[in-house]
Amino acid sequence: MENNERYSFNSNDLIYKVFHYKKPLIITTIIAAVAAIVVSFLITPLYRSNVIVYPAPSLSISQELIATKDAAKKESMYGEDKETEQLLQVLNSDELRAKIIHKYNLWKHYDIDSANVKYPNDKMLKKYQKRISYKRTEYMAVEISVLDANPDTAALMANDIATLIDTVMNAMEHKRAKEALQIVEYEYKAKEDQISMFKDSLRRIMEKGIYDYESQSEVVNEAYAQAVASGNTKGAERIKEQLDTLAKYGAAYVSLRDFLEFESEQLSALNQKYKEAKVDAEQILTHYFVVNKATKSDKKAKPKRAVIVVVSTIATFIFTFIVLIFLELVKDYRRQEEALEQSQQ
Repeated sequence: MENNERYSFNSNDLIYKVFHYKKPLIITTIIAAVAAIVVSFLITPLYRSNVIVYPAPSLSISQELIATKDAAKKESMYGEDKETEQLLQVLNSDELRAKIIHKYNLWKHYDIDSANVKYPNDKMLKKYQKRISYKRTEYMAVEISVLDANPDTAALMANDIATLIDTVMNAMEHKRAKEALQIVEYEYKAKEDQISMFKDSLRRIMEKGIYDYESQSEVVNEAYAQAVASGNTKGAERIKEQLDTLAKYGAAYVSLRDFLEFESEQLSALNQKYKEAKVDAEQILTHYFVVNKATKSDKKAKPKRAVIVVVSTIATFIFTFIVLIFLELVKDYRRQEEALEQSQQ
């Protein structure tokens, strides 16, 4: 008859089993603790340096400095959620990562042989992400964290990463701004040439004696009427020539004058856009504010030797106890199988 109660354990049974297997448990736990201590001292200590930065508002330089119309107004000098996300995207960009890898020769620094390692880029990426991390703080700032075996290198790298934010973002923005500047400059110069051409045409008309069509027409018509009424034939003929000139070129004069007035307003608007585009393409404005610069740490961040030893010791104790219980159950099962076979014979 099988006794199933032996497989039901309560807290007293558990304590009994611990004491029953105390010798192998103590031996394996001590060995694990010693091994964990040795391993923890073999692990290269890493030092952490942090930089805290706040994003700046995402306005163009021209909007910040010279725009007088339709410029976005910011209630705060700091950026908001969108700017924080942009900052994190730039920090995680391939371009910024490549600059840091190149400047600090991380292939050698992280001991990665790109010629003899399988998937070297993937290994570098994983190592980089393990040592360098970025996160948003609860106050909408961004924390740049660098771990390195050399505390000086960790601080320098963290500060350089912050500096590269402007380098990368300005490079992207200036590329677009230069293209915009070329378009606005072309339109501005084309408008200038067009206005110059129409001014020449208007000047030739004015050389015919037309300076203000409306007032001239009124005055000349009145003078012509008076000359005719007084019988001044020669005077009327001379005034009639002026009237013919006004009739011939007056419409063109009015059209050119009104067109030039409208185009001058357009040129003024283009001139403002040209100035803004030129500022955006040539000047630099920071995209972040440093709250805390990285400094050399005098205390290692990793490994936490006490944590390694405690966790390894407890894990070994539990694992060993489970294995011993499992082996006991296997033995009991085999013993029951043998007893069952003997009873059947």
